[in-house]
Amino acid sequence: MSVIGLHGFSGSRYDWKPVSEALGRPILGIDLVGHGECPAPAETNGFNTDAMLQCVSDGLGESGPVTLVGYSMGARVALRFAIRFPERVSAMVLIGVNPGLVDPVQRSERMARDFALAGRIEANGVDWFCDHWAQQPLIRSQKSIPAHIREPMERRKRQNRSEGLAGSLRGFGQGAVDPVWDRLGSVCVPSLLISGVTDEHYTDIAVRMVAAMPEATHRTIPNAGHCAHLENLSESTREIGAFLDRIIE
Repeated sequence: MSVIGLHGFSGSRYDWKPVSEALGRPILGIDLVGHGECPAPAETNGFNTDAMLQCVSDGLGESGPVTLVGYSMGARVALRFAIRFPERVSAMVLIGVNPGLVDPVQRSERMARDFALAGRIEANGVDWFCDHWAQQPLIRSQKSIPAHIREPMERRKRQNRSEGLAGSLRGFGQGAVDPVWDRLGSVCVPSLLISGVTDEHYTDIAVRMVAAMPEATHRTIPNAGHCAHLENLSESTREIGAFLDRIIE
């Protein structure tokens, strides 16, 4: 059974290589719309949920049910793919996932912030974005990622296109996507939710999700923040490996 990796915002399919190596299992990464080698459409609709799910579907081709492993933005995609195409997903690992903002005021405020950041990326460029992004509270803990993993990942981030990052924020940012909290009960595949112990907001979200998902479990990773799978690679892959051993024959 194939394991498919979906990266976070400003990442790429190569971000899953350290996880694959640590697991001793192949993970086929897919570049999401506007990232890596995937095109950046001219219109915002080219980055919306339908476009992201089509990107994954195209990457899977004619393969049978797969295990999706997603981080942050990639986890949002994986969750929605499992809801839309349950027959194509056999299991999931969701790292730092949020089913969406329910409160319309919060969504509106988040969308305004994302659109503002998109405009700044277009005006100032990708190098400015990378420096700015690294200082955000949710991202700062990534400084703990070992240098041999972090430095190539940072170089790949700087190879992004401003139109790809800006389009992703406008079309698939937290404020742009419809929340799917009310659909979690329909996700009936084994699912492992992972959060870093210092990422308290996403840990709280994972606890709430597990209560709503029939076959979900949650593991908190010590000495890790939002990017738990790389900030504490050994503990994260131990949990992921044990989960995969249980569900993949």
